[in-house]
Amino acid sequence: MRNIFSFLLAAFTAFSLNAQTVSLTVPDKLVNPGEWFTIGIKASDFDNIASMQYAIIWNPNIIEFQSVTGLNVNMPDFTAINSFNSAFATEGRLRVSWYWFDPMTNSGVSLDDNSTLFNLNFKAVGQMGTNTMLEIADDTTVDPPFVVEIGNFDQVVSVDIDNGKVTISGVNASKETLTEDFTLFQNSPNPFSEITYISFNLNTGVDAKLTIFDNSGKAVFTQNKKFPAGISRIPISRDMLSNAGSYFYTLETARATATRQLIMQ
Repeated sequence: MRNIFSFLLAAFTAFSLNAQTVSLTVPDKLVNPGEWFTIGIKASDFDNIASMQYAIIWNPNIIEFQSVTGLNVNMPDFTAINSFNSAFATEGRLRVSWYWFDPMTNSGVSLDDNSTLFNLNFKAVGQMGTNTMLEIADDTTVDPPFVVEIGNFDQVVSVDIDNGKVTISGVNASKETLTEDFTLFQNSPNPFSEITYISFNLNTGVDAKLTIFDNSGKAVFTQNKKFPAGISRIPISRDMLSNAGSYFYTLETARATATRQLIMQ
């Protein structure tokens, strides 16, 4: 399969690049220590695509690869066995390769924007507060390198990559989180049903951003302004969040960041 794929890529490079750019996105993710979680790799402007190859790279001391699931059913011949090489997953590398085109029309596959190509399943094995990039990139550990390339039937196209970060957070056993700029307290009450309060103590008046994320890493609340020195207390009501469950809130200044967990029942 590698030889056929290389042949197709060689054929593609005989044609100049056009204006098409395929976007690949790896979302950020906040997880608890020991949590099993899933990250979907998404694509946009995936129009008439006949081939793709790239590596996915992470720190195996922070997250541990488990499996690939949820392969896009609109991509013929895209299978976990044939399209993914997990031989080096324990080293934090997974290679992805796929090609298909309709020989009758010389056309590839087109997907809706923000379509999920596949899901990666991991377990968080690092300590609370650690993080790792989860990157679509070249695998330069082999010769020749296993490079990022996506192509139509007759040309290579540009690729725009938005990589993500997995951060291991969770409930801290202490009642506060200290940084050089502020103290971030655990929300109270926690868990809560109707309303809770997020409090922090700023050493000086400073621009700060408070963000609440759901478990997928999506921001569901943001307050960004200059807060005064001293204690600020932000009310968070049930209708400000989407569903019951675990959320994470982060306070950021220019010099410091801290994250804690809140639970809505």
